[in-house]
Amino acid sequence: MKERGVQLVETTLNSQTGGISDDNSSVLLKVQGIKKHFPIKKGFFNRQVGAVRALDGVDLEIIAGETLGLVGESGCGKSTLGRVILRLLPATEGQIFMQGTPVLSCNQTEMKILRRHMQIVFQNPYASLDPRMTVGQSISEPLEVHGIASGIALRKQVIELMSLTGLAASMVDRYPHEFSGGQRQRVGIARALALRPKLIVLDEPVSALDVSVQAQILNLLIDLRKEFKLTYLFIAHNLDVVRYISDRIAVMYLGKIVEVGQCLQIYNTPMHPYSQALISAAPVPDPLYDRSNRVLLQGDLPSPASPPTGCRFHTRCPLRPTLSSEQEKERCSREEPALREVKSDHFSACHFAERLSPD
Repeated sequence: MKERGVQLVETTLNSQTGGISDDNSSVLLKVQGIKKHFPIKKGFFNRQVGAVRALDGVDLEIIAGETLGLVGESGCGKSTLGRVILRLLPATEGQIFMQGTPVLSCNQTEMKILRRHMQIVFQNPYASLDPRMTVGQSISEPLEVHGIASGIALRKQVIELMSLTGLAASMVDRYPHEFSGGQRQRVGIARALALRPKLIVLDEPVSALDVSVQAQILNLLIDLRKEFKLTYLFIAHNLDVVRYISDRIAVMYLGKIVEVGQCLQIYNTPMHPYSQALISAAPVPDPLYDRSNRVLLQGDLPSPASPPTGCRFHTRCPLRPTLSSEQEKERCSREEPALREVKSDHFSACHFAERLSPD
């Protein structure tokens, strides 16, 4: 007889026939105040002397059926957030809800059920595959672990998954080293798709691939999302890639979300100085393009072990020197800005976000 907690997880996650609801206003994943601190230890007794604040109070919602792009500089905590959501890393503090189910409170048995609905595609398509297993074995592993199929039915499902991701059935018994980077990433996508999940975390899935192959993988992900009503958390640093695939975008800086909005809102009218700097730094394939308006950031990225007080971006912010009074400048360095709605469905963590609007 199943425990009450296991029954609750199954009931909650299976309450919607066919997986994702057609109601795009429903929140699939909710992240509240998530923190992840990695301890810094020194000395003979290995005593903790500090902590790297990779995530320091992240709030985020992902709507069922959408692709949420997560962007930011290297080291800002994007990949860490994806791993904490899936409980591949333990959270220091906060709550995560998957369709109302508290992810961080699930025991091992409940978590096994939950993992059927939450999968990941890693950045490195070679390191994420076991070199001693054929691709057929890698794809079939989740189906076997969860008792979904075996024998002839299992092999049939594996071949169907390979076909869905553009791989020939004749490749089923080959090893990862016999595939190109793009083909290996297709294997990773097929493995993530095997359990028909509701949410897939895509951790920079095309950053290690050639540009032409990137386009193929992105188009594949878009087609699969439509066919299986998937929801994506797409983590990347390439702004053009994020713009191509995302419905909404969340911008991250030094362990915090600083802006969230619709894709075109973020690109056309960014409401945070950091977002403006990121977008202006994106390369434009036009030698006649006017680069005089490019926003250049001063100074280095602060250490996440000792982030600045107040607004974490104030030490590099190009807006702060233009503020009219010392009182306003002090507010940036003393008071931490809340992520607030500046325009309809457009949120920014900047005290003076309205001054960035062209309206």
